[in-house]
Amino acid sequence: MFDQSFTVPLLRSSVRLQRGAVDDEALNPLPTGIGIDGRERGGLFVESSFTVAAADPWQLEITPQFLVERFLGNSELTSLENFGLIVDLNGQLSPTTDVIATANLSGLDLDNIDNRLRASFRVEQTLGSHRLNLEYSYRDRLYNGSLGFQDVQSSVGAVFESPTFTLGNTGISLAYQLSAQYVTAETDRPNLLALSPTTNLASLSRYQGSVAIGRTFTLWEGATLPATPEAGLRFSPRPVTPYIDLVLGSRATLTYYSSDDTQESLTASIGLQGQFGQFSQDFFDYTQWNITYSKAFVGDGESPFKFDRDVDRNTLSFGIIQQIYGPIRLGFQTSINLDTGANIDTDYILEYSRRAYGFIFRINPSRSSGFVGFRISDFDWQGRSASFGGADIGDVEDGVIRR
Repeated sequence: MFDQSFTVPLLRSSVRLQRGAVDDEALNPLPTGIGIDGRERGGLFVESSFTVAAADPWQLEITPQFLVERFLGNSELTSLENFGLIVDLNGQLSPTTDVIATANLSGLDLDNIDNRLRASFRVEQTLGSHRLNLEYSYRDRLYNGSLGFQDVQSSVGAVFESPTFTLGNTGISLAYQLSAQYVTAETDRPNLLALSPTTNLASLSRYQGSVAIGRTFTLWEGATLPATPEAGLRFSPRPVTPYIDLVLGSRATLTYYSSDDTQESLTASIGLQGQFGQFSQDFFDYTQWNITYSKAFVGDGESPFKFDRDVDRNTLSFGIIQQIYGPIRLGFQTSINLDTGANIDTDYILEYSRRAYGFIFRINPSRSSGFVGFRISDFDWQGRSASFGGADIGDVEDGVIRR
């Protein structure tokens, strides 16, 4: 029941809530997920997940998909390419060792499996506050800024990641990672290809180290309304505090390839972010905004691959989310390469926000992807977002793969 007046059926006879691990399948009140993936699945699709086997601590989950937009544009309506499938296996080898395996089919026409299957296998080992990932991937999909989507045909190796540390009482945050991988991916270097190449794929060892530091300064902070339904909690699950922050950051990255190529960068960024208003009045009482300028100051080398080539070295990012009326907010977030004028990434956002629940619709023309979200405040279920918003797609920033 929403606002003591509007009701929606849960479409299931019972829901079991229990302490401990959250079962998204049991808590999900919707029978299907809805997503947009224009590059892999032809556009709009629906999906529904269910567990086929579970023996603690292991679980096998199947997610059949019906690719609606591909179906509507396909002359062969019964073709297997109108159906997709995701298989997820999760478990533990020990209390500090997790196993995650995924097979993702964007169509069941297996005669075209080379263009349909993406797969990954990862073992995550906790080492104190750090994490060591042993990874294998097949046809990994990455988004590298103004270069767009890039595929890594195969990759096997290890990534050692730190948490984000705060250095004493300075307020400075620090994070770093090291990686070593053997990669097969597309290249535009003829000298790395065979004498009679049939593809543009090259195989190289890749070693990388990256360190990032940052500091946020609060320039101004406004008053917060009382946490009552008529004031601070009218359209938000918690009172909104107006503020303005100055954000400084820097990242140093060095990558070496077995072809004797190196790619290095030292990037600095400066930004302002904040929000005005308290989201309690009917009109224009909430404005969230940000603007960041980033510049790479050193680095003459270039990756022999396209998937991690650092091409966006002088960028401007900015965005705004504005209350239009009542619980309705509208906004966007975008990034631009100032050297070429190319669009790096753009999201358009529509929100309907109330204290107890909210809806969000996000569309990204740059990635041909979309997200439909449903929030229930202080409730464990948040929905499956990987396929919706492309959260299963890695982003490449300053030559570093981020997930």
